[in-house]
Amino acid sequence: MRRHIRATRTTLDAFGGIMGRIMNPVVVALILLGLVAFASALGVVLRRTQTRVRRLAPQTAPGRRDGDGGGVPRATSGPDPVVPAELAAAGEPAPRFGEQLTVLQFSTESCARCPGTARVLAAAVAERDGAAHVEIDVTRRDELIARFSIMRTPTLLVLDADGRPLTRVSGPVGTAQARALLDEHLAAPHALEGSRR
Repeated sequence: MRRHIRATRTTLDAFGGIMGRIMNPVVVALILLGLVAFASALGVVLRRTQTRVRRLAPQTAPGRRDGDGGGVPRATSGPDPVVPAELAAAGEPAPRFGEQLTVLQFSTESCARCPGTARVLAAAVAERDGAAHVEIDVTRRDELIARFSIMRTPTLLVLDADGRPLTRVSGPVGTAQARALLDEHLAAPHALEGSRR
């Protein structure tokens, strides 16, 4: 029994010595600094990979050739068009869509990245003719969340002149990404830039 107690004391003394060395304030500070650096690096990686862009292809139907139902597929209407009136909150006017393109941004009150995304999109749209940016707060708009399957904010829909969704973006966008998104769908991407010089 005494041997067992001595062995236990020896183990505890050794453990205490190790813990005493580990709990040195310098070691603790270095460990905390390492954890902060790791978390920061992880945050940068996640920020760069968290935005998801998905092109919305129009649905196709079989083409017709001499009434036989065969032939080359033709595009149909694709996803349901978005109507400005359905976006308006009760008692609010319907938002104005762009002549060629509209970037529809769904945001919430608790979204930390939404204001920055809205500023970036507003600036990118201001540089281009025929484009508009419309921001909709869906915090208390469950019908819009269900209609557009919004799982996170910001969620963007790039709409053509008829309100048909062309591209869906989940997550924040930067300046270069916003410009590329608009340029992809506009015929004359920098029409205003030349006139401002």
